[in-house]
Amino acid sequence: MLRRMIAGSLLLSLGLGSLVTAQTSAAVKGELIDTLEDLGGAEMLAVSKDGTFTVVVGGSTVTLVNIGEDSLSVQGTYELVDAFLPENSTAAELTGLSISPDGTFVLVAVKDDDEANLETFDEVSGKVLALSLPDLEVIGQIQVGRGPDSVAIAPNGQFAVVANEDEENEEDLTNLENRPGTLSIIDLRNGPRLMSQVEIPIPPEGIPFFSHDPQPETVRIPADSSFIVATLQENNAIARVDVPAELPIPLRADAFTVTTFDAGIRTGLGLTEDKVGEGKCRSSAYNLDDRTEFTSAREPDGIAITPDGRYLVTADEDNLTAVNGQTHAGEPISPHGTRSISVYDAQTGTFLGDSGNSIEEAIIAAQLPMRCNSKGPEPEVVSVGVVGDRTLAFVAIERSDALTIHDVTDPNKIELLDTVLLNPSLVGQDKSAELEPEGIEVISGRNLVVVSNPEGGSLSLVRITAE
Repeated sequence: MLRRMIAGSLLLSLGLGSLVTAQTSAAVKGELIDTLEDLGGAEMLAVSKDGTFTVVVGGSTVTLVNIGEDSLSVQGTYELVDAFLPENSTAAELTGLSISPDGTFVLVAVKDDDEANLETFDEVSGKVLALSLPDLEVIGQIQVGRGPDSVAIAPNGQFAVVANEDEENEEDLTNLENRPGTLSIIDLRNGPRLMSQVEIPIPPEGIPFFSHDPQPETVRIPADSSFIVATLQENNAIARVDVPAELPIPLRADAFTVTTFDAGIRTGLGLTEDKVGEGKCRSSAYNLDDRTEFTSAREPDGIAITPDGRYLVTADEDNLTAVNGQTHAGEPISPHGTRSISVYDAQTGTFLGDSGNSIEEAIIAAQLPMRCNSKGPEPEVVSVGVVGDRTLAFVAIERSDALTIHDVTDPNKIELLDTVLLNPSLVGQDKSAELEPEGIEVISGRNLVVVSNPEGGSLSLVRITAE
């Protein structure tokens, strides 16, 4: 039975003083208004174009959820059956998804999760299923590359893109025998029942780390459907794919031009000692004097495109370059993660600005948990929307059970506006995150944000208010 926890009016307005001066002048705030619990899985989500419903996936479950004015409610579910497992696999998990512009179907990635295959690094090719809406009946399927993760349908409805991450062994990224990940472009011009696809290789040029093994993580497409962007998290890079104005029939890999950009390095100031809830990493007794300087690769996970198509915004999370012994300008890269969001020019990939130390400072002030010695609060996924005349970035903070709101209207002057607690019971308790939010989507037309929490098996609904 589904159980809903009404969160009421939980609004966090941090008085950070000199830590984050933007906080005191903010006119945008977030309020947690509902948490829908007991879902079969809540890894990632997608929201319909009209903002009235969301589809969330996790494990083997797809759930259709209605988005009301102040509550969420389940409308239907689908459970993956053996007939739709990847070929030569006995188990699978549902990963990324995207809803068609007209709201009539959803594409869901199906990744091989057969333990025998994964242990021998022999993951088989995945699938993408098309499910009708609101019925959640399978109406189409197609094989894609290994390890399909993120999915995005173009706003013009003509095609979709899938990030085939093909992770293999993250602890040995220097291995030249690793298989490279790819992008699959799915042709939707004949509808979801008659899909076809072509796999696009990612060239090594422009990739600073492990260029032999690109691993696309998150894909997004702008409003005009003219290009695709994909984060290459483990490679500390971003790939841009230019889409021809007229798609060839049939699709050809050489019709798409791929360019990669180095995501760059950041030096920050933060708490870098001890595990969550221990020593200097106790949320009940954080001490700003314990912060130290560190340098990390950005390694973007989530990515979003501003509505005008001008900028890319990334959530910078990982530290695998450090795990695999990489250096920058002769200096070792730390394992601490950059703990920031960054903005790039969408056309050239030029770095324009980042959020500095503001995310971690907000988490410290709120006495929320984080993993100090490994990636800190972990900005995971980002969604961008326009509220009033501001372009805002909403960021899921995985290890703190929170989301942050940043003004990115001017990429050279990114401002933290608010931090919203998704799990207020953790404040000052020296405990680890319990929800670990992964997916996030803003509904600008309704001033709402929906967040998926895989560890909590729940969805959070947040209202945005602007003065």
